[in-house]
Amino acid sequence: MPLTDIQCRTASSGGKKIHKLADTGGIYLWVFEDGKKYWRLRYYKDNKEKSISLGVYPAISLKDARAKRDELRKQLDQGSDPLLNRKLDKLRSKVSAENTFEAVAREWLKQQAHTWTPEHANRTLRRLELNIFPKIGTVPLSEIDAAALLGTIRIIEKRGATDLSHRVLQVCGNIWRFGIATGRCKTDVTYKLSEALKAHKAEHQPAIHPDDLPRLMRDISEYNTLALPCTP
Repeated sequence: MPLTDIQCRTASSGGKKIHKLADTGGIYLWVFEDGKKYWRLRYYKDNKEKSISLGVYPAISLKDARAKRDELRKQLDQGSDPLLNRKLDKLRSKVSAENTFEAVAREWLKQQAHTWTPEHANRTLRRLELNIFPKIGTVPLSEIDAAALLGTIRIIEKRGATDLSHRVLQVCGNIWRFGIATGRCKTDVTYKLSEALKAHKAEHQPAIHPDDLPRLMRDISEYNTLALPCTP
């Protein structure tokens, strides 16, 4: 007989460590001695009995559990194993989390740190934290295309920081090449991307011509003489 919402709500273990209440289609509500309740689906695959969790009651209601059962039954009908699929999904999620742009970037930074001064390492990390991580940091490196990265870099460019935009792009290029070398991605999306950015016009600092140096030294000497306080 199918379970009812009232039965699920009032079910107890009856003094047993686990009391299993059967619903339709292989669903069971496992009621533990401490009052906690869990949904599980029992099924057969390759002549072997297997069991997979459907969630915790009452967060997952009877209706929700049946809907999950139907989804998993579809996988069985298509010839796949729901338990194996779930394990593979968890593995993919773990791999994706380890291969996000931010994760790969931090790994690259850590590898480079021993060749840099602490100031340079901190400055490079800070540029990524302010300009790149908030936009694409959580995306797997292999899923970021040139258009997405260009759009992120152009945000820097629009602030008028053309020099910084090129510097950050150069850092990103190093990260992508590190990603290729470590098997996180297959192509360097930064290739020739600098051609799509505004060229940076370097502003030279004022400098004195060597021929004018003696005159400058005389002027400094005369200024210092005039600036000395008069003694009584």
